[in-house]
Amino acid sequence: MKHLFKRVVVLLNELENIDNVLKKAFDFSIQHQTRLEILYVQEQELFDVPDYFLSDDKIANEHLDKKSVKAKIEEHLLTLDIQGDHAILIYEDDTIDQVLHYAKGQKDILFITAYHQELSEKLVEKTPHSFWIVKNNSQSYHNIAIPLDFSDTGERVITLAKHIFPTQNITMIHDYRYLLDTLTVQVDYLNVVPVITPDILALNETLKKEQKAKFEHYKKEFELNGKCIEGEASLDKDLIEYISKNDFDLSILYHQDTELFLSPSLILELLKFVETDFFIVNL
Repeated sequence: MKHLFKRVVVLLNELENIDNVLKKAFDFSIQHQTRLEILYVQEQELFDVPDYFLSDDKIANEHLDKKSVKAKIEEHLLTLDIQGDHAILIYEDDTIDQVLHYAKGQKDILFITAYHQELSEKLVEKTPHSFWIVKNNSQSYHNIAIPLDFSDTGERVITLAKHIFPTQNITMIHDYRYLLDTLTVQVDYLNVVPVITPDILALNETLKKEQKAKFEHYKKEFELNGKCIEGEASLDKDLIEYISKNDFDLSILYHQDTELFLSPSLILELLKFVETDFFIVNL
């Protein structure tokens, strides 16, 4: 398939423990023949500026010495034996604004960044871009989870995942409960509880059978493993529990504008409570 991402940008906000992010970005850029770009943004309110990044004549004013930051990044690249064409850009505040300005609405950019709860949530919630968020120390991925509805976007993301991660074990995960009609459930979709009447129970069983049959078709069509979960808790808690207990090291999610299965609120829930890396696609 034609690769979606033509540019890969490492988004850094500090320089501690960045080697895993840089290595993943470099390997991705080599695999997909994209230029490696590094965007460093010093968030004054979230990350303290180390003294050795402040020039002597600017320490009093706490101005960032961009040359020192760039030299430190180059040291990490040299240590990792990352060579070839790359660009390093350094800014102070605000990460969201800098990302929006840097990308200028282009959808073919993949940002790779380390997890920071407050900042990662803002990036996912307030920008229209795709993010690879490194949350754990996995050097490589073996088991990948894709929570799935049956939308056209979901099908495109499955194809994309197989292209980017061709040798990894990918498991599709589905929960039919997100499709329950809003008239038959309580208002908050994250705590879907069917209204108990005979008609609604019958509709519930019909939906369940239809979704399971469609899911089996997807497993055959895409030649992937799959799990249709049906827990006793709320939809988000069941999904978090399943991913957490089954040794996944990467979760691939994708944006849907509607408050259904992969809604913005559910993505943020997973990002906060699941200890995998995340590949969040915004098509």
